[in-house]
Amino acid sequence: MQSLNLDSPLEVACAWSAIVEPGDEAAAQLRETMGSAPALEWLLSKPDPATLPADLTHDLQGRPRPWIKALKRWMPRVADLDVHRDLAELEALDGVVLYPEHPQWPKKLDDLGLQAPAALWVRGDLQDLPRVAIVGARASSNTGNSIARDLAFNLARKGISIVSGGAFGIDTAAHKGAMSEGHTVAVMAGGVANLYPMSNEPMFQKILENGAIVSEVPPAWRPARWRFLGRNRLIAALADASVVVEASSRSGALTTIRHARELNRPVGAFPGSVNSHLSSGCHQVIRDGVTLVTSTEDVLELISDIGDALFDIPAKDDPDAMPINLRRVYDAMPAKLSATAQSIARVGGISVEEVETALATLILKGYVAFEAGEFKRVR
Repeated sequence: MQSLNLDSPLEVACAWSAIVEPGDEAAAQLRETMGSAPALEWLLSKPDPATLPADLTHDLQGRPRPWIKALKRWMPRVADLDVHRDLAELEALDGVVLYPEHPQWPKKLDDLGLQAPAALWVRGDLQDLPRVAIVGARASSNTGNSIARDLAFNLARKGISIVSGGAFGIDTAAHKGAMSEGHTVAVMAGGVANLYPMSNEPMFQKILENGAIVSEVPPAWRPARWRFLGRNRLIAALADASVVVEASSRSGALTTIRHARELNRPVGAFPGSVNSHLSSGCHQVIRDGVTLVTSTEDVLELISDIGDALFDIPAKDDPDAMPINLRRVYDAMPAKLSATAQSIARVGGISVEEVETALATLILKGYVAFEAGEFKRVR
């Protein structure tokens, strides 16, 4: 095992990412109670469950926690742990690692609680934009692909990033629709150096031009079958809302919708023919209370309530009534021409991060449009 700097939040996060499988709640409980670095130090130094804090040895019902079983899962990987190797592989791909202490960590992931990832391995630019997840069947119909592609295209034009899983079918249609006009995020079941499916490599390279490919596992890890369903919780957590376009009743895409509902995020489903098995899953979740959507406008309505709740901005057409942080960004924009976020930040004397956050709200409320990589006033 390679030596680690336990004072480095980056190395600690990468180590946990390489030791445990995604969504391992026992490891998350350990990190939450002890702190990530102390928990890792305990794990790397001949761990004995008897030395754990009292609130970790037993659950709330007084039952012993299965730490021996957990250690049997983790220790084989401890022996092969090499964080510097993993970071070197990522550096060769011009990637970065985000972790909970990092200023660019997507805070939405914290809503996963004990199932939140220890780290996020990122290639490309994971911009701070409003996001909608578009998911569905791999063996999709031409109609389903057309709906996903058009929906992603129209949402991307409004500055909304599209999140999906990079798979065949609806995922591919959504990514291609989005990247022709804006930003998209592909969430991998394997590492970002082991992209799957391999035949989508040209699409993945295109995504990296103005989007991001992310994973919660080290770069070289393979996309094992059990990790596909696990990564769906990341798709749901990264997005402000999730939409299923086409899915059978047994489709894995429905797990994304389930996770989104558990996170209290808005969810929608497109209906289809009652005779099509590819729509049976959509009809099932609609019966269970998911919002029926049939257009881009319906999906925008799903996320508009989020904008109202998180940002106190009036819905009426009155720029003067904006909160000061939004007004400053709005005033820094050209009256008629388009501008990049960097240009707006320079004119307004504001950080690019603050500008992008404010622009996301202004887009949602219809004050600003996103076109060809730049922002423009529309009111």
